[in-house]
Amino acid sequence: EKKIIRQQIEVKSPKLWSPDAPYLYKVQSRIKKGNQSIDGGITRIGIRLAEFRGKDGFWLNGKPFVQLVGANRHQDFAYVGNALPNSQQWRDAKRLRDAGCTIIRVAHYPQDPSFMDACDELGMFVIVATPGWQYWNKDVKFGELVHQNTREMIRPYGLKNFPKGYYQQQDVFGYENNTDVLLTYRNQLSNSFNLSVSVGANRMDNKYKMQQAYVKDLITPGVYKLSNGVAAPITTFTERNKRVNSVYGTATLSYANKIFLDVTGRNDWSSTLPSGNNSFFYPSVSTSFILSDLFRLPEQISFAKLRASWAQVGNDTDPYKTAKYYNTSAFPGSASVSPTLYNARFKPEISNSIEVGLDWRMFKQRFGLDLAFYNNITRNQILDVPMDQTTGYTKATMNSGKVRNRGIELQLDGTPVKTKNFTWNSTFTWAKNYNKVLSLAAGLTDGQTIAYTGGTNCALIAKVGGSIGDIYGYKLKRAPDGQVVWKDGITARTTEFEYVGNAYPAWKAGFSNEFSYKNFRVSILFDGQWGGIVYSQTHHKMTEHGTLKHTLKYRENPNFEVVGEGVMLDERGQYVPNNVPISVSKYYADYWRRANVETNSFDASFLKLREARIEYTIPSAGLNKIGIERLTLALYGRNLAMWTKDFPVYDPEVATLNNGTIVPGSEMGQLPSTRTMGFNLTLKF
Repeated sequence: EKKIIRQQIEVKSPKLWSPDAPYLYKVQSRIKKGNQSIDGGITRIGIRLAEFRGKDGFWLNGKPFVQLVGANRHQDFAYVGNALPNSQQWRDAKRLRDAGCTIIRVAHYPQDPSFMDACDELGMFVIVATPGWQYWNKDVKFGELVHQNTREMIRPYGLKNFPKGYYQQQDVFGYENNTDVLLTYRNQLSNSFNLSVSVGANRMDNKYKMQQAYVKDLITPGVYKLSNGVAAPITTFTERNKRVNSVYGTATLSYANKIFLDVTGRNDWSSTLPSGNNSFFYPSVSTSFILSDLFRLPEQISFAKLRASWAQVGNDTDPYKTAKYYNTSAFPGSASVSPTLYNARFKPEISNSIEVGLDWRMFKQRFGLDLAFYNNITRNQILDVPMDQTTGYTKATMNSGKVRNRGIELQLDGTPVKTKNFTWNSTFTWAKNYNKVLSLAAGLTDGQTIAYTGGTNCALIAKVGGSIGDIYGYKLKRAPDGQVVWKDGITARTTEFEYVGNAYPAWKAGFSNEFSYKNFRVSILFDGQWGGIVYSQTHHKMTEHGTLKHTLKYRENPNFEVVGEGVMLDERGQYVPNNVPISVSKYYADYWRRANVETNSFDASFLKLREARIEYTIPSAGLNKIGIERLTLALYGRNLAMWTKDFPVYDPEVATLNNGTIVPGSEMGQLPSTRTMGFNLTLKF
């Protein structure tokens, strides 16, 4: 009977990252008899030991492999190097085989099945020698990111706040160093199972330094130097250092490229956390199933994948929040206490997330759907919450309670039209998130103030059952029937914060289209959001100054006076129509005063023409002669147009930076969005 013996040799290397090191081979074999495989072929050809001795090459049983030449007819083994079927060397191998010599071929990678069949016909033993450095990989990386810049702020003579000018200079230096060590093992465990395992470590050092100096009141107008101040420059110095040490590991197991399982784990030790709570571990597990390969689906379905994941993510904070310390002061020889109350016991922030998704493709990839549902719960979020300044501090570091984010993300993409010369691709995305406060930090019952904007007139306040995007502030005082209450001609004041609205939109969406015709391509992207509100201090200030269009009303009134619409209390304490006139300027300054969050808040819905691009690719026929493979010319633009519901100033897509924290739902003197247009030339050689 015909017997086919194939040898499989795996290399285990004592020096995993050096291909020149000595290797010991683990020899495996199988004998194919008919359609059955029988282990033990190693004894049939008498290979006891296989080695790789660096530059000395491959050795069998303590002897080197012998290259196939005429003088080696009496060797036990003959080595066929890169001989191909039907070559002269191949024909010589057949004669040696007939003379009783065992023919061996060594390869570094699995061979093509058709080639293996030819080897079987010859009776050749193909030894697939896979060195250990192919299974294992050691990677060491060092990375540095350094930035240094000088910033200047100038204020000319004649400004209200700086009548004699102002000059400020900042020198900023930032540095981040990352050192990574990663060891990876990859192996095909069988015809169906593949395994990849990685373990590694990282050390991150981050340094930040800023030196700031300014002079107020300039000696000579228009000369912006620190030496041009009436008084000596006021200098401050800021320094922040942070280190995070990490170890992590990942494992990926796949079955027949149809089922995948990924497991990860990471532990960080952060210098910014208290010594007893500076270590936090966060694992994850994810899996996916290629349904279109596992099951017989209708032919209209091109691809289908189901995925699910669970992940825990940890987070630290900025430096110097765990103990009392002193800042450098603007006055020589003095220091100041940090305005943030330290906390020696706060914990790392932890988020747990579950996600389930479906990727569905149909009609030969002409239509696709990607749908995902997620649920995320964050506990111990690290916040700097506002404090009463009479305590000596403006903020305090603390952990919050639990916050849940639950939502859905949808993407539809398709190719409605596809011909020989014309293609239309379209993508639609839609996302909705539900944010809910599940619990507050211990000791808080009425709510937790997350941040103030506009002084202390507007705040984000988290309450159980509410959202961390809930905006609270002063509103108009109203009678039981809803009419505005006036007093002495101006609006009556309220004394307590009330709920005004939520900063977060109900949903966000995007719609992109790309049209290709021969060498032309045009792409257009729209995106936007629905819902949410923004408190606008720009609207307050411009209304007070009478520079907005709506302040034109009442300017033609007799005596430049107006009576506010609503009611007032008479001597008997009953509501009667308001009849007290005030000047038009006072009316606008009062009704839209900064403290009135209700009248200065607006719907944040918008639709933007986010990007448009038209490009032409010059045919390559004439370009190849001058060494150019591809040449593309393009015109593009971003933020080209915007439509809003009733937002009065610039752009509702804003967020205010409040002492380093981004606070949504408010804007304070924002600049208009930048419209960008340009020309692009792409060359590929």
